[in-house]
Amino acid sequence: MAPIVTEEHKENRRKKILESALVCFSEKGFEAATIDDIVALSGISKGSIYNYFKTKDDIYVQLMNEYTHLNFEHFKKSFRDLASVKEKIHYLFDLYKNAGGKEKAKHLLLVHGEFFLSSSRKEENHTLVLERYRNVYKRFLIDLLESGKNTGEISNTVNSDIAASFFWTMIDGICLDHAVLGANYPFSGVFEKAEEVFFQMIQ
Repeated sequence: MAPIVTEEHKENRRKKILESALVCFSEKGFEAATIDDIVALSGISKGSIYNYFKTKDDIYVQLMNEYTHLNFEHFKKSFRDLASVKEKIHYLFDLYKNAGGKEKAKHLLLVHGEFFLSSSRKEENHTLVLERYRNVYKRFLIDLLESGKNTGEISNTVNSDIAASFFWTMIDGICLDHAVLGANYPFSGVFEKAEEVFFQMIQ
């Protein structure tokens, strides 16, 4: 009689594959890393990995979707204790500044950056990246800025679409530069200046 495989066991294996994939992608690069590398690190057979994920690209997409979901659940929970839109924006700057220096965040940024660039050559991946940017990250900032306009905290002359794009360009650019350049990059100082510039822009 075949052993019963519980949903908890399946989920633990799926998470182990994702965690191993992140390490492989960050150490070897997304394009260079293979399913065999993930097999070697996770100890899970190739056949079993394909039971959970169709392709290497699918592993990346599910990995990023999971981190995106966790990020926004964290945002929503933390925002409950913040009264104003400005406090929420300050919180976001502090959160990314504090998280950006951690090793796991650096790995994620390097993997994300490589996939982001390579997606321009694959229509399906490009569509996924674009949808996540427009409908999740950018939409989140636009809604936050628009709510600030309604309360009078944000100037009504601000173009929320441009401001939201500018916000994520700063966050992604600063964190990616730091992930690549390390101690040679004045991470905290640049982050503080970016925050100052952004608030000048929206007031």
